[in-house]
Amino acid sequence: MFLPIGVSDFRELIIDKSPITGENYAYVDKSLLIKEVLGDSNKVIVLLRPRRFGKSLNLSMLQYFFAAEVNRQPTAGLFDSLAIAKEAGCMALQGKKPVIFITFKDVKDNKFDDFLNNIADVMARSYREHEKLFDQWELNKVERNDVDAILEQRASKVALSKSILRLSEILYKYQGIRPFLLLDEYDTPLQVAYSKGYYQEAVEFLRSLLCSGLKDNGNLQKAVLTGILRVAKESLFSGLSNVGIYSAFNLEYAEQFGFTEKEVNDLLTKAKLTSQAAMVKKWYNGYNFGDLTIYNPWSIIKFIADKRHELQAHWVNTSDNALVETLVTTMPPEVQRNFAALIAGGVIERKIDENIVFSGLDKNLDAIWSLLLLSGYITWNSYQISGTKRLCQLRLPNKEVEGFYTDTIEEWISGKHSTQWYSEFLADLAEGRVAEFEEKLQTLVTQTFSYHDVSTRYQESFYQGLMLAFVSGLKATHIIKSNKEAGMGRYDIALIPKDANRLGIIIELKAVATTKGLEKVATEALEQIKNHQYVAELAAHGINRKVLLGIACAGKKIKVVAAGDIA
Repeated sequence: MFLPIGVSDFRELIIDKSPITGENYAYVDKSLLIKEVLGDSNKVIVLLRPRRFGKSLNLSMLQYFFAAEVNRQPTAGLFDSLAIAKEAGCMALQGKKPVIFITFKDVKDNKFDDFLNNIADVMARSYREHEKLFDQWELNKVERNDVDAILEQRASKVALSKSILRLSEILYKYQGIRPFLLLDEYDTPLQVAYSKGYYQEAVEFLRSLLCSGLKDNGNLQKAVLTGILRVAKESLFSGLSNVGIYSAFNLEYAEQFGFTEKEVNDLLTKAKLTSQAAMVKKWYNGYNFGDLTIYNPWSIIKFIADKRHELQAHWVNTSDNALVETLVTTMPPEVQRNFAALIAGGVIERKIDENIVFSGLDKNLDAIWSLLLLSGYITWNSYQISGTKRLCQLRLPNKEVEGFYTDTIEEWISGKHSTQWYSEFLADLAEGRVAEFEEKLQTLVTQTFSYHDVSTRYQESFYQGLMLAFVSGLKATHIIKSNKEAGMGRYDIALIPKDANRLGIIIELKAVATTKGLEKVATEALEQIKNHQYVAELAAHGINRKVLLGIACAGKKIKVVAAGDIA
């Protein structure tokens, strides 16, 4: 099977053939996106999906459908064998519309001046697509000067901010047909600007560029923008009406990005890999878009293309995950406790505000979860509307993403030590070697505090969050539970082995303000496990061998007292 790995140009995908077999690229037909766009009553459409879910290819498809030529190549005939060919009303528009195509995918600059130069280059490329027409038309002097300034990348900052508006004016004036505007990865420059420290300057310029090009621009027929994040309207689309923004929650466009189960099964059948369908589903499925559950398309293509067909992380290894890794390892204990619960296969409930305000990421927990959801690092099970937000049941989509979090937390926990050292810590705990476990736990607590606000040290929830993160590496061999009812109360943490012959572990934590009498406090925690019969949780799973751990915490000091089957 000839697979389009990294191909985002629609013509290349349709026309090119394998130099070995002569076969065309395998293409999952998403051409009915064209019909959906044409039927959308909004003048401005913003389509949000995680990276590598087909946004660039779909926008390229729209360009080739509406334009008569792209890169001086005719577009006629490219859609004859696709589903859209059966839609006569749509096909009547093929090749009949001027198109302004812009991509910000490579606008990833370290400084604002470089950002402006890059935007100037992007707009020059867009103007260049129409250069032959500019030469044919009798542009007036002002129009000619404006066009040449963009083409030669010498336009002022103000003129550059009006370049979309100016191009649409000229195209409509001389062709008499309102153009389509297609803008790919509209939010990429803002994500980079935020990380590089020039966010405010970038957002002010892009607001001017997009508002002048979109707001009350009677020269445009329709605009379609793609991106990952729904940047707050007041940040970028101030005053813009008649805009439809479609994210993972919307029914519209749900099947046009990523692969449906039927599409994946068809690909696996062609590749003679149907025997791996169940595991492929666990690894790469799980994204809820609208009323559909969608597979990660990049991972599916890479899996099939891999000669060994190994189930491994493809999507999470295709980009810089630094921002997400920072969120996992530097956020308050509540966030880390939630990540530990997710890795353990749990579901958490959080409010999601789809309008991302980058300046709030370091202090607004809702913004963190919203960014992770829109970026594809978590997904939703269900939700209900709560004011201007959605109260969502959140989970990890699949084993690929779960592995990313597990590795990230493992590297963070290991700190100055090797991952082998962390594995030994987990083994000490799982096998009841309490003295060795206590020694390593003390080391972890000491080194981990540098990542957190010390004012939270005396909260039991802080230590519980840390402990859940510490033991998350046991997920492969244990069921990890927290704050569940058992016996006559709620235990802090239970580690239930999947092999009933192994040790079950119950952990109770207590936090105090002073190290004085720490062993006594740990003993009290241990007695609580016994008196409240928390071991009922282990018995319910048929676990007979057990270790009970009472852990007392005071600042950077801990004390562990144990009972049961201790090695």
